[in-house]
Amino acid sequence: MLKFPEENPKELLKLFEEVYSNARIFYLLKTALDLNIFDYLDEFKSAEELARGLKTDPFLTEYILKILHKLGILEFKDNKYRNRGLANIYLRRDSEFNIITPLNYYFENIKNWENLKLILENKLKNKNESLGKMFSKVIKRMADECKCWELKKVLDYVSKYDEFKNAKKLLDLAGGHGLYAIGFSMLNENLKCYVFDLPEVIEETKKFIEKYNAKNVFTIAGDFYGDDIGSGYDIIFTSYNPGGKNPKIAKKVYDSLNKGGLFINKQFFLEVEENIMDYLNNMEWNFFRPKGLKKNKLRYTFEGDLKFSEYISYLKSIGFEILDIVDMSKLLDNEYYSSTKMIVAKKI
Repeated sequence: MLKFPEENPKELLKLFEEVYSNARIFYLLKTALDLNIFDYLDEFKSAEELARGLKTDPFLTEYILKILHKLGILEFKDNKYRNRGLANIYLRRDSEFNIITPLNYYFENIKNWENLKLILENKLKNKNESLGKMFSKVIKRMADECKCWELKKVLDYVSKYDEFKNAKKLLDLAGGHGLYAIGFSMLNENLKCYVFDLPEVIEETKKFIEKYNAKNVFTIAGDFYGDDIGSGYDIIFTSYNPGGKNPKIAKKVYDSLNKGGLFINKQFFLEVEENIMDYLNNMEWNFFRPKGLKKNKLRYTFEGDLKFSEYISYLKSIGFEILDIVDMSKLLDNEYYSSTKMIVAKKI
């Protein structure tokens, strides 16, 4: 009892304290969304006023508001709180650009980390469901993520090309929600757009087409690995799909394009692990392996994928001219996309 340990535990205790604090903030944010707090704060309200509306403890409610203010989500004036602009745009249920569904993905995913021991011991298995059913479930999340920032940026970028302005037929390959095809059809009234995806996914695509009354957008159900994707396209666009770095799919795209047509391919090209976040993301990527989805070790990589430099070389070898390689982190002003590239290639 009178003997000191060889090392001071302060660094270890500090680590756990920081992690614990971040975990508490995580669950506080979850609770704020569960209570729809941001729906109430379009105007300044006191903690007492909010607590009455929510039927919550006023003392604890005030602490939540104080923390949300310190996090930069709320404004504070005269002992009252109000949403900042970001909260009004992205955290209110009635906002066109709310990202509540994508944020709920984090709250669902944390359950896997709570069960990490079972996953490591192979005692927690993923549901045995088809790829189409799995992807159809995440369509709304992907759509909400896309439309709040990335969609408009990509549409504006692509629409500057003369090849787009003169295009008559476009394919959104593995297009999922179809928002890119819908957006492209709005920017070029003479353009017929087709969304190709798995049959279960296409049923969800149709809902978005109907929602936006997109008269020039049509669907094709199939599996792009084995099925014909059509022909005579002036543009083929694809974004974040399992075949986006696969040479067989690239060749299929080439054969389906008209001469002078554009292949626009936006993908994650993760090739190295550099930090703790990479390790965590790659662990999560490997928690489960859905039937029919042949994953590689690194996040967003699949069996048959080429590395970025290899993929560019392959595109050139089959007859594409590379017009541009867009760094998506710069286009979107978001470091999260540092490994994401959008390749613009022309069939020559």
